[in-house]
Amino acid sequence: MDKLPVQLQLLVRFIQEKPDVVVRLLKKNGIKVSSKPTLDSITKLSFEAVANDNIQFVKDVDSAIRNEGEANFDPITLGVSAVLSIGSMIFGGRQAKKQRQLMANLKMAELSNAEKLAMAQIDANMTNTQIEIYTNSLMEYSKALQSESTDRQRDTALFVGIMGVGLAIMYATVQIFKK
Repeated sequence: MDKLPVQLQLLVRFIQEKPDVVVRLLKKNGIKVSSKPTLDSITKLSFEAVANDNIQFVKDVDSAIRNEGEANFDPITLGVSAVLSIGSMIFGGRQAKKQRQLMANLKMAELSNAEKLAMAQIDANMTNTQIEIYTNSLMEYSKALQSESTDRQRDTALFVGIMGVGLAIMYATVQIFKK
């Protein structure tokens, strides 16, 4: 992601943090978004909107960053950079060069999205592994408690039985010597 222009890096970060806001802005600006958008599709549509000189979309993203209180992003830099980027695209080279750059930027953004999703999946897998370990530990602890409880019950029953036999012998002995 470091190879992307600064304004597109900011846009990608905003898409990763607030994809629902970006989808709403895309729809507001007349850009069709699928009913089940992904980070990659949102990024592609956003980059195309910037490449197609959709100034209102850039202004809306800048405003959304300011209103949502995103401290990690510099909205002024995004706005100025986006306007400068749009200006350079308008006055810059040919359409083919813009398309190649757009595709390269999209690929970099997709890689960034894939990296973020992979990290999220690793975190989820680690959490699942931890839960499995805790569950196994609890099951072993439960089995140990049950076994210990059974052993104590057996020992108690044996002790009570021996005591009963001992009392019976003592009672019988007392009764025999009493006569």
